[in-house]
Amino acid sequence: MSAQLSDVFRQADNIVTRKVMDETLLVPISGDLASMDNLYTLNETGAFIWQSLDGSRSLAEISSALEQQYDAPLAVIEADAKEIAAGLAEAGLIVPVV
Repeated sequence: MSAQLSDVFRQADNIVTRKVMDETLLVPISGDLASMDNLYTLNETGAFIWQSLDGSRSLAEISSALEQQYDAPLAVIEADAKEIAAGLAEAGLIVPVV
């Protein structure tokens, strides 16, 4: 799946998020059990994007907010945001808002 800057996503309902040291862990829950075989880790940038995927902001808006926090060119941030969102969507961790 590819993600576009105009896309809006929200976190899937069956995901538990935990911060451990400098990483954010995403654990899918199936029934009453955590699926430890499908544990996902995010760095600081990925965690910022994850927390921003609330179903109300586009990837362009999230990228703009990231640009204000980090000293990086907007084009690089936008490309990273699209790549991260596409990976999260492919893993079933986020869903598009239509």
